[in-house]
Amino acid sequence: MNKKAITASLLFFAVVSIAFGAEQAASEEQQNIFNGAWADALWVIIAFAALLAVLSKLAWKPMLKVLTDREDHIKKQVTDAEAAKARADHLLDEYKKQGSDIIEQSNRYATQTKKEIIEQAGKEAAAITQRATSEISNVQIVASQHLWHMAGNMLLAIGHEVIGRTITPEDNKRLIHEAIGKLQEESLNK
Repeated sequence: MNKKAITASLLFFAVVSIAFGAEQAASEEQQNIFNGAWADALWVIIAFAALLAVLSKLAWKPMLKVLTDREDHIKKQVTDAEAAKARADHLLDEYKKQGSDIIEQSNRYATQTKKEIIEQAGKEAAAITQRATSEISNVQIVASQHLWHMAGNMLLAIGHEVIGRTITPEDNKRLIHEAIGKLQEESLNK
């Protein structure tokens, strides 16, 4: 409360109590404060001043101190709350930044992994294609040799019937190899 308001209310109560006291005294003697009891009025003023001094020392100062302490405590709590909010905002910004960094790092890792998987798949596909080409080439060579061998056997059989004589196995092999060699040369020249 304001000091002036407290003083005014105490002054009001003192005046009211003096008025009631004077009314009672007037009813007893028909005297009023102005009729002569200056000593009584002086004592009332001294008592009022003493009451104000006592209340000032014992009530107002401690009350004002408590109110001031409370005000300081509230100001400190408001300051602490603002500091905590600032720290929380800073942490929130930091966590948002960390979250975006994690997302960015995950995207980079996913892109890198994707590239590696595509490269690995390409290498595997190339290896499979090379193996398949090699196998096809080997099969063609084997099939070609088998075909030439069969063709040589057929030629010998035809030659044997045309010539009518028996060829020794060594002659047979030599003739087959010669025929196969000539046929292969002709097929390569085409």
